[in-house]
Amino acid sequence: LGFYLINNGIKRDKETGVGQIVATTQISNLKYLLAKAISNFFVLLTITIIIMLMALSLVIIRGSNYHFDAIQFFFPYIFATIPSIFFVSVLAVFAEVVLGRYSNLQNIAFFILFMVIINLINTSTNTSLNWLDVLGTKQLTDGMENVINTHYSKTTEIVSVGFMFSNHSTKYFLFNGTHWSAIFILSRLVWIGFAFLLLFIAAGLFHRFDVTERATRKKKKKKADIIETQLLLREIHLSALPVAAPAFGIGPFVKIELLMLLRKGPKWVWIINLGGFIALWFMPLTPAHQIGLPVLWFLQINRWADLATKEKYNRTHYFTYAAYKPLQRLLTSQIIAGILLATALAIPVIIRYAINGEYSTAISIILGAVFIVTLSVCSGIISGGKRIFEIIFFMLTYVNISGAPVLDYFGSFNHGVTYITTMIAIICIMLLGAFMFRNYEIRNQ
Repeated sequence: LGFYLINNGIKRDKETGVGQIVATTQISNLKYLLAKAISNFFVLLTITIIIMLMALSLVIIRGSNYHFDAIQFFFPYIFATIPSIFFVSVLAVFAEVVLGRYSNLQNIAFFILFMVIINLINTSTNTSLNWLDVLGTKQLTDGMENVINTHYSKTTEIVSVGFMFSNHSTKYFLFNGTHWSAIFILSRLVWIGFAFLLLFIAAGLFHRFDVTERATRKKKKKKADIIETQLLLREIHLSALPVAAPAFGIGPFVKIELLMLLRKGPKWVWIINLGGFIALWFMPLTPAHQIGLPVLWFLQINRWADLATKEKYNRTHYFTYAAYKPLQRLLTSQIIAGILLATALAIPVIIRYAINGEYSTAISIILGAVFIVTLSVCSGIISGGKRIFEIIFFMLTYVNISGAPVLDYFGSFNHGVTYITTMIAIICIMLLGAFMFRNYEIRNQ
């Protein structure tokens, strides 16, 4: 989750005008990006220290009957966690430099990279792949496997770290730590070195704040001047103009909001979306529902993240808030457009369940589409940005793919009237909160 928390440092400098000031100074690209990476690192390090203190309190509460080994307690944080969060800190800077214009690609690329590394490392018994373990946890989980397989006559090959849900009874064991070999420490240094290599590459690619964008704006301005000149040369016949008639419905708003959702981001991303949409027709139904659908929805994270906050970002909320019934017309149309897109992407799975007669599951998927859009609108309006939604949506997608029913929001594990009623209640509460906060903003802008 830390990547989504820190991957906007350069963008924030650009939006606030600090970047343009930095661009006029003598600081080099490498020093600027290194400063950004170090600031990201300190943010993640703060989170790590808090987690470490929480773990220490658990040792005091639950492990009072055992000898406390400070080396085996602190070394995992030093050798495993700190190099990994440094790499993620640099990776966030590198992604901003390379994919700065496409924030949705940053989110998607990191999600795919994260899932591939986790699955590759945790499901492999090949020790040579430990060099690819950027998180550094394989050394520890291998040690735990050896303890279980040696002392409990088990054959454990798959380790789940984080969210674990099972109907089987839980058994505990004492893990005395691992041997920190020179090879493992060297592998962690290699990842730190790779991070610095990415930083050097990013320094060479860094745009130094809108040097190329200024040229792009000039081209666009020149093109706009040509169009404006051509329009001025045309003769306007007032009698031929359509008669202006007031329209107070939300139909045109829904159409425009839906078009903005569809046109957002690179066009070639829709090739991936189309491939995922087609795959949902032919995949086995359960994997299509539990894995394919949440991944396809996650690919639209950038479309939904600022669904109800783009007016503030573009500073057009002074006009939209003063429009006729902005709550009933504009906000409602944004929610409807988002739900239409989410539901349309889920049509293959919905139809397949309906054909099988599993109507409650099909209804749950529709409620999941409504839930995601409502979560985006509610979190965006309350927080004033899209960062909270990106973090929560990443967590929900990862947890559901991992098979955790406790955070199932689209009926992949839970079914029935009770589940549907609960989801409707949650959606109504979020909608109520979104409309109340937006109404407060309109009255106090």
